[in-house]
Amino acid sequence: MKFEVHSTIEAKYYGKKFSDLLEIFPELNEFLISTNPPKFDLGDPNILSLLNQHLYKDILQLEVSVPQGFLIPALGIRHAYCDIIDSITESEDPLIEVGTGASAVLAMILAKKYNRKVLATEINQTSINSAYKNVEDNNLSEFITILQSRGEILKNLLPKRNYSTLLCYPPIYDNDQTKLWKVRGWKGVESEMFGGVTDGMEFTFKLLDEALNIEKVKIRNITVMLMNEKQIKQISAKFHIEQKSKIFQINAGTRKRYVLWIQNC
Repeated sequence: MKFEVHSTIEAKYYGKKFSDLLEIFPELNEFLISTNPPKFDLGDPNILSLLNQHLYKDILQLEVSVPQGFLIPALGIRHAYCDIIDSITESEDPLIEVGTGASAVLAMILAKKYNRKVLATEINQTSINSAYKNVEDNNLSEFITILQSRGEILKNLLPKRNYSTLLCYPPIYDNDQTKLWKVRGWKGVESEMFGGVTDGMEFTFKLLDEALNIEKVKIRNITVMLMNEKQIKQISAKFHIEQKSKIFQINAGTRKRYVLWIQNC
């Protein structure tokens, strides 16, 4: 697949400067490691969770909480992803989010900001309980339904009908946890992080195979968030989707994320 980016999005425009956030939530001052300019220790996963919790509250009026050790995802990248989903989704059929996690933030952004109906799946029971609580606390139960997976991804789990768009920020690390222990700011549980034994792509491959070929279910748009160009090329080599796909790039500081969009009309 020739690697060409259809559109580039800057995640910073979906967030807020620390100085502005501190004016709204002065209690965050006690966590500063520098005041001019204001800086936080972003290598501390607890500080990251705290900051994201306040960003969701201020920017999207969403109350987000998760159990100890679980992930509150960074707002900017997820907010940008949801903007992409809204821009490519024309049908009123529900969206599918695979792996909503303990926070359910993608589903809640799509429901609250874009008035989208979302069918969200999750395998971890603790995550399901937390996701339900977040959905209920934000009065979004009318928009979001959570399905419990017992190992299924789409096949034998989804109700048979048409869906407008699938979204997933899949687990992409291999099962060697020692690699993640070295990453500053790392936080999460196995179901949120590990996508396979070898290179972490096994889950993503299976998800795309089912989404493209599942019987009696039609998904018009299939999207996944990826970390690098290598993963896009791996998917292209396996599924040959060059003629019906586009790539969106999301920049978040020095990090880049890619949304692969497969048009499955």
